[in-house]
Amino acid sequence: MQVKIGLLLAAVLASGSSFAADAYKVSTSVFKDGELIASPVMLVNAEEMASIAIGTDFEYNLTVKPSNEHTAKVITTVKAGDNLTEHETTVAYDKEATVDNGKDKLTLLVRKIAS
Repeated sequence: MQVKIGLLLAAVLASGSSFAADAYKVSTSVFKDGELIASPVMLVNAEEMASIAIGTDFEYNLTVKPSNEHTAKVITTVKAGDNLTEHETTVAYDKEATVDNGKDKLTLLVRKIAS
C-alpha cells in the first residue's frame, strides 16, 4: 500500500512540474536613428508572446523559447513605421544581444528568473 501511495505521489509531483513554465526578465533598449528612445523591461513566460508599443511608430513582439540551460531562442517581430521585420536570435542568458534592421535597433538581455 505504501509503495502505491509513493508511486502515485511521485507521478503527481512529476506531472505538476511539467506544467510549470520557465519565466524570464527581458530588458530591452530601443534605438531609432542611433538615439535611445526607450528601455522597457518585461516579464515573459516561455513560449508566450509579449508585446510593447512605443508611441505610434515603433512596436515589437517577442517570444522566448528555451534551448538549453544556457541559451534561448528569441523570436522578434519589429514594426518601425511601415517597415516590419522578423528575427530569430539565439541568446545566452545574461548576455546582451542585438536585433538590427539598419536604422532601428533593439537590444535584448534575457535573464531566467523561474523554472
